[in-house]
Amino acid sequence: MKPTSLRWFDVLFPLATVLVLISAGLSFSSLEARALLGFGGEGDGARGMAIWMVIASLFIFLLLASIIWATISQMRMGFMRYPLALVAVYSLFQSCQSLAASGPHLAGFVDCAASLVAGASAALLFRKDARQWFRQPPGDSVVL
Repeated sequence: MKPTSLRWFDVLFPLATVLVLISAGLSFSSLEARALLGFGGEGDGARGMAIWMVIASLFIFLLLASIIWATISQMRMGFMRYPLALVAVYSLFQSCQSLAASGPHLAGFVDCAASLVAGASAALLFRKDARQWFRQPPGDSVVL
């Protein structure tokens, strides 16, 4: 059985992922505009490519988030908590910097909330019960 820290991680990390998707939905038009600038053009072809670029980016994000969750929560790969913690800290820094640069807006607040929740979920992985759980072999079901 998983310790309390990992059970909370299993709730908070998917919540952070959902908040990122909500933030992306709220700021879809600006993401599309940035992708359109990358294609350097106007028109239906460039706009269609920009939309698909944003959708592909969100799909890749979901794939990576799922892999991170599975390696930590299902496969007990404790070393993955370090990259997750680094990404969460960097994400919080970027979210706050973006919010300060563009002013208060709903997508920015949701993005900051997602970063805070991701940081909290990563911090749970460094608690004593989680560290002990990572040290156990995967087949061991000792309750902590």
